[in-house]
Amino acid sequence: MVAHNFAVAIVLASGVVFAQVVDLPRGANVLEVCELPKLARANRALILWMINPQKHPWHDENEPYTCPDETRGSFYRGPARVSLTNTVTKTIVNTVEIKTELTGGWKDELDIPYWIHRSYYRVDPPFKGAEGRPVILDLKDYNGDGKALEFALFDAHSCSELQTQLIGYSERRDRVIQFPIHVKGKHYDHNPGLLWLDRFLFQKPLRPGYWKYEISYNNGDNVEFTIRYNRAKEMFVGTVK
Repeated sequence: MVAHNFAVAIVLASGVVFAQVVDLPRGANVLEVCELPKLARANRALILWMINPQKHPWHDENEPYTCPDETRGSFYRGPARVSLTNTVTKTIVNTVEIKTELTGGWKDELDIPYWIHRSYYRVDPPFKGAEGRPVILDLKDYNGDGKALEFALFDAHSCSELQTQLIGYSERRDRVIQFPIHVKGKHYDHNPGLLWLDRFLFQKPLRPGYWKYEISYNNGDNVEFTIRYNRAKEMFVGTVK
């Protein structure tokens, strides 16, 4: 794809707004920009963008959400990317592709809400009815290292399946990364490097960096997950039984 200069507005913690010109592919649609805390790394910001996304408005305001709608509402669909940018040199440090994991492969496509009610994503006022604009780049300390440098993505496929993925800033690498999940056990031994895991990031850890939870599926299968965060490898490891 041919790159072109793209001006994005960055809101600093001080409330100051400034424009940064970065090189993104033609057809890029910037959804959100978020400055990283200066204590982590000065002059860094995350940009969430999509390539030629299709807009899918909510079809009927009077109808209740289905389970998949809880993570979509009115949404954009298309190839999704997160870039780390240097706000001084106005250059892209690196970019990760967010793909949907399907049976037998990956699809370079994701649904990202632009108007939705409060559920999995943070939604701030003002509201129109019960809905508002979600904050996707909602930085929190998900991995338990004491630093709010990650954000979660949620993708409900059905009422019994909620896929989650963690993306964030690596201070050690000075990169935006997708945190892999290496779990062993029931149905998972074949894939040592998952990026999506069912209901994981929707669970509260028992202590920082440690999760244990059980999922009961509609087919009667009960699955217990035990997961720990490995700081040295910047990944999650665990067992499933």
